[in-house]
Amino acid sequence: MKKNNKKILSALVFALFMSMQVSIASIDTGLGNGLGGAVIDNAQGGFVGVNKGDGSADLNFNGDSVVNWGSLNVNKGENLNFNAVDGANNLTILNTVNNGMSTIYGQISANSGIGKLIISNPNGMLFDGSTFTTAGDLMLTTQDMSGLGVNDLSQAKFTKIYDNSGNLVGINIQNGALFNIGGEYSILAPSINAANSTIKSNSLKLVTANGQDYLSLGAAAPKDKPAVRLEAMNIDGDVYIVSGPGAVSVVNGGKIDGNLDIKAEDSVGLNYTSNGNKLVVTGDVDVVGNGNCMFLRDAEVGGDLSMINGGGFVDVGDISVTGNAILKTTNVETGAYKHFIHVIGDTFIGGNLTIDSENNIHIGGYDYDAKKLADGSLTVGGAIDAYANNGSIAVTIDTTADSIKLKSENLNIITDGKALMTANNYDFSAKGYIGGLKTTENSTVDEQIICTMEGYKLLNNPSSHTNMNIAGGEITNLSTDAYAYIESAGDLKLTGANANKVYLTAPDKTIEITGSGVHADTITVGNKTDKLKVDFPSRDYTLKYTNIRDAKEVTINGNDEITYELTNGENGYNINDNRQEDTTYLYGPDIEDPETPIDPNENAKVLRSYEKQTVNMSQVYTPVAYAADLDDDKIDRGVRKNVDGSVTVVRAFPMVN
Repeated sequence: MKKNNKKILSALVFALFMSMQVSIASIDTGLGNGLGGAVIDNAQGGFVGVNKGDGSADLNFNGDSVVNWGSLNVNKGENLNFNAVDGANNLTILNTVNNGMSTIYGQISANSGIGKLIISNPNGMLFDGSTFTTAGDLMLTTQDMSGLGVNDLSQAKFTKIYDNSGNLVGINIQNGALFNIGGEYSILAPSINAANSTIKSNSLKLVTANGQDYLSLGAAAPKDKPAVRLEAMNIDGDVYIVSGPGAVSVVNGGKIDGNLDIKAEDSVGLNYTSNGNKLVVTGDVDVVGNGNCMFLRDAEVGGDLSMINGGGFVDVGDISVTGNAILKTTNVETGAYKHFIHVIGDTFIGGNLTIDSENNIHIGGYDYDAKKLADGSLTVGGAIDAYANNGSIAVTIDTTADSIKLKSENLNIITDGKALMTANNYDFSAKGYIGGLKTTENSTVDEQIICTMEGYKLLNNPSSHTNMNIAGGEITNLSTDAYAYIESAGDLKLTGANANKVYLTAPDKTIEITGSGVHADTITVGNKTDKLKVDFPSRDYTLKYTNIRDAKEVTINGNDEITYELTNGENGYNINDNRQEDTTYLYGPDIEDPETPIDPNENAKVLRSYEKQTVNMSQVYTPVAYAADLDDDKIDRGVRKNVDGSVTVVRAFPMVN
């Protein structure tokens, strides 16, 4: 809502009240049998009279006016019309109702000369199957505006919060009511309920508490009462909701053909009860709340999604978002509730997904009836960037994105050992454990994940550890003070790490550890990995792998020279028929152009340990990347001076006679 609305309305009301210098007592205001139970006490300003018909009443105005109603009701089949006459234009008509709830079952309209129509009834209003049509703006409110002058309009407030039954006084729309509003439609009340009806307007503003731009409200509804409730509504236009204490809820689906903007001091539940009906918002959804919970379920969002909650958790599931999505909890605490963000069910985000939680993040679901983790999937067209400050991150459903970044500032990144993450590149950072958990004799994996997250436990190397599963790609960062277990279903490249103990495995695939940014205490390569390549000579980590030649574990300490021990096979690669089960072998750096001859005038030669099938690999003992030729004759006898000054005799190529 625009901040200048208050100024605009103040100017309108100032003009309205300046025109109301004379009470028009001489004009007949009696409705007779025109409307069921409706009574006009008096009118001021530009009111010029009533045209009464059978079941209808036309109120005519040639200037801004206040109509003070004793009661205002319209029965089914009856019509109440507000008309600007004598060429009057852009009029403001304020209607104040003194007694009883206004019940509208028939039709109300305002012609094109009326710019703003306001109905104020502190006793509430009901629109049941009715039709309301205006060319300009419409405001419905339960604020008491009777007797207000220019200087005290800002004192307008909810003088009646509850009815005689203890229920909030509200404005209710139901049973197929139709509002066709040519301008802006605003509703101000302690409670606003709209169900199974249609609203068409340039914008719909629902206000239940302080914070709106154009009027200052008094007492607000208590937190244990609902504030705004929309059920299966069809709304054509943008929707703005400003709500104080009391929940904002949208249930059983519906459609908003425009943007949805909510600013709430309490909980917000969007389609948390759907009965299989989808909520469709064709534009952006922007929600800011400060309650215990915030939901978005079973919904389609045609634009961007932003949900920020300061008082508890954010829960989205089975949603489709065309643009980007931001889910966030702030550090505002309103009670004992920790901040928890859930992304559950089958969810699609077309752009980027950003998750920022003060506490836990769960990408997955939980079946409360079965008391176990629920299935689902998360698909993101762009990047996933998830940050948990004082909590853990758990992934228990298959997750796909262009890139995945998970960071737990103070705790862990855990999975159920089954969920598969698929991306081109990954960034995993945690203070504690990174890896999967599995069922044990004492507890199920569901129980362990829930216990770890709800108890805010810092894990190091849990006894129930298993691998975190990724589909393959590049890990650009792997940081943890504890242990990390990762299994890749495809080729894996590790280019950045700052870790303690790292366990990597890629069954029947390749692992490449490369670059100066990889730091760890120990990196152990699982014995099911087919090939291992380590191409950076200066390392500060201990490397362990199982050698394919003798099935024994090889340990290479930091900064030790890595010797590429090649076995039977073509171009230095192992032939599967000859390899021993569950073993790994190192393979050397790739040759960019093996067909390029070596310049005989240079004093350095590259040992081509991959030189096609003519190489007898059984002659290779220690491939040396760069060496000086010690032979003076033209026959290469394989005598090499190593970079470190030692001499190695190598039979890498056939002898030339």
